[in-house]
Amino acid sequence: MTSALYWTEAFVIWALTVQTVRHLTVRRHSPAASASLAHVMAFALGALVQSPDIRPRLDLLTGIHGLGRWLAFSLFLGSTAAFWLMIAYVTRRRDSHPPRVRTRLLWAAGAITVMGVLLLGSGSRDDAGASFLAVYGRNLMVAGFYLTFLSYIVTVLVDTLRLAWRYKKYARQRYLRVGMHLLVAGDFCGLAYSLYLGATVVTSYLSLPLPPGATTYATTYLGFGAVVLILAGPTISVWGPRLAAPWRAAAQRRALRRLHPLWLALTTAMPYLRRQPTHTLGDAVGYRLYRRVIEIRDGLLILEPYRDLHLEQQPTAGATIHARSVVSALRAFSASESDEGDGTATPSWGDRLEADRGTDDHNGKMIAPTMPLMRDEVAYLTQLSRAFARLHKGS
Repeated sequence: MTSALYWTEAFVIWALTVQTVRHLTVRRHSPAASASLAHVMAFALGALVQSPDIRPRLDLLTGIHGLGRWLAFSLFLGSTAAFWLMIAYVTRRRDSHPPRVRTRLLWAAGAITVMGVLLLGSGSRDDAGASFLAVYGRNLMVAGFYLTFLSYIVTVLVDTLRLAWRYKKYARQRYLRVGMHLLVAGDFCGLAYSLYLGATVVTSYLSLPLPPGATTYATTYLGFGAVVLILAGPTISVWGPRLAAPWRAAAQRRALRRLHPLWLALTTAMPYLRRQPTHTLGDAVGYRLYRRVIEIRDGLLILEPYRDLHLEQQPTAGATIHARSVVSALRAFSASESDEGDGTATPSWGDRLEADRGTDDHNGKMIAPTMPLMRDEVAYLTQLSRAFARLHKGS
């Protein structure tokens, strides 16, 4: 793998790490947050040490063959142990026992110690690049180093995959659900990486033909891809909203344009609907959309006493029928306003609204049905506004 491509992948990992650290430091007293911090920081440091530009130089400076590789793999293994603890904390039940933190950490420390004894004792020079196993794979201590590392990794991946697969169906929040799917995909990629690297180790030791791509950085590609998915899954709630912000703002601007015909008709007939924007939030697209929805809803509620009951008896209550009801109610409202200007005694719109709130629900609210979520509210009003604009063009 070229140095530029390696540093590109390392940059992605470090970007995820920085975002996660900034987010999780405010919750540092949480065991799950602490484990997540250790997970991303250890792997980011491992990716730095594993660099083909840094690892050989570390050996050269210290005079210890294999120190850079052992340090990088130890950081990866420590990151995996922290990841295991994080998933165990997140998925455990409230009434269950806490994860066996000490046991899992001692297991990781033991594996790191065994790896150090095997690799540093093998005397293998770390100057073979991607062909390290092709050159030193017949050394029993080098093979043992890799198999110890892979045994721990596979154990953790299998257990975290079991937990993530079990609990992903209970995720209701959007980013949590996507994160669990990314985590499952990362575990599968990690298992594929472990099997590929394990096959390379065994075939090298037995002097058999190596798997395709074994003398290249193919395993590093696969391993880093797995780690990016595993890092992205638990941290998507941190960077996901920021990444989606441009698309969300574009959708909000589109909704503002589509709501404009209905909003303009209502605020022209009822100028008092327009609210004065605040100085701090007046430029925010989301706030403008929220304010426009409120103004439209207020106008539709004012028009409720003027709705056409004949239209409500239509067999289908689609957006076109609702738009016709709005047009009819606007005409009736304008006529009543004219009667008030002529001195005819007509209840004020506030009195009508209060009286309408006291009516039974079985009368129906054709013009302004109740919408539980802002997303549903915008979707309904957008359809209504577009139907309203079509009616105006056809008239």
